[in-house]
Amino acid sequence: MNKKIKLWALTIFLISFVFLPLQGEVSLDIKLRFFEGLREGMAEMPQVVTSSYLQPTVSARIRSKYLLAEEQAQIKKVFNLKDVRLITEADLQWESLKSDKIFHILRLDSKEYLVLITPISPVSKRQFRIEVFEQSPKGKNSLLDTEVILPKDNIAIFGFEDLQGKPYFVSFHITKTMFGGVVGGVMGGVVGGVEGGVKGGVSKGVAGGVKEGVKGVVEDFTKGAVRAIGEIKPPKLIKKVNPIYPEEARKAKVEGIVILKARADEQGNIEKVRILKSKDPYLSQAALEAVRKWKYEPFYLKGKPTPIVFTITVNFKLREEEKPEKSLVKGVVLARGEIKPPRLIKKVEPVYPPQAKQKGIEGIVILEVQTDAEGNVDKVNVLKSESTLFNKAAIEAVKQWKYEPVIIKGKPTPIIFIVTVAFRQEEEKAAKN
Repeated sequence: MNKKIKLWALTIFLISFVFLPLQGEVSLDIKLRFFEGLREGMAEMPQVVTSSYLQPTVSARIRSKYLLAEEQAQIKKVFNLKDVRLITEADLQWESLKSDKIFHILRLDSKEYLVLITPISPVSKRQFRIEVFEQSPKGKNSLLDTEVILPKDNIAIFGFEDLQGKPYFVSFHITKTMFGGVVGGVMGGVVGGVEGGVKGGVSKGVAGGVKEGVKGVVEDFTKGAVRAIGEIKPPKLIKKVNPIYPEEARKAKVEGIVILKARADEQGNIEKVRILKSKDPYLSQAALEAVRKWKYEPFYLKGKPTPIVFTITVNFKLREEEKPEKSLVKGVVLARGEIKPPRLIKKVEPVYPPQAKQKGIEGIVILEVQTDAEGNVDKVNVLKSESTLFNKAAIEAVKQWKYEPVIIKGKPTPIIFIVTVAFRQEEEKAAKN
């Protein structure tokens, strides 16, 4: 008993010792997205593939209430664009004791873009400086340099043009704020070490804790390789095999990005690749199969070819002719202009697909819905989806919905309108409670 008391006393002393210098630490988890805009009258852009490097946050499943499709729709509306396309996104982490800014580098065709986010002290004011640089063989050019105060639960969106006048957008929002995170880690480590010492000897407990900690952090994926981070840039792609758009995803009107972590060997060949983020299993497999065939310029470190680890973003985008037009059925009115969609009077919540729930996947399905003269849902057609996992659940739910009949010139009339079904795990939990 005396031994336990002494050990816990030592724990309290150590915690008190480390707390004072660390109590001012702040960490932020930030979601960063990089978009390309398409103006009216511009030619259709080809499928875009980028390579970059991102350092994931400690938590691999930080959920955000901000759905990608909703964000794209807002950018499209505010900036009056024909379309908005996600180029890449990253989950970044900033810690006040380790750095003064957050950065992300991406390579798009022959250009490189550097995005810098600098929190301005005190962090509690949520004020940030945003800088974007275009880096080309001719030099580095500043495209954006501004400051913003970001209220809670808001997204900051900035538009700018490259030197050719093409519009791009950067958005970011805070997904998590932590104060004194290091203190918690130190306290947990000390307490865990002491508890292990009480049970089986201090040295054995500490050694076991260290072993488990290292096991969780060190990956064989990066062993012996350099990470493309900081001043180390991703290698240049010299051979690209375009991914084959999966027929299942094409039929389901699924678009989206797949973010992969890749390792290139000394010759620039892809030797390892795995999925970091994807909402659709079909897109994931197609991206994996294509990227395994890519070839990069060898990376040299101190004059020696060295394996390198970086991130690749593959963007799957349907061609314009593959996107369904709104149906113009004879005798059916299209909800537009002064003709508003009917009022929903009965709603059945969609069943969250188990596979999507297990993987923490969220997203939306945009549907074209046709109701009959009595307000019953007659036909449902998928216009756009973020994952094939959601389509069936969305269609089955909407088919059970009931609307007020639309009266035109005194007569109940069938009508076609757009419905968006969102799958959010937070909302599902709230509905159950």
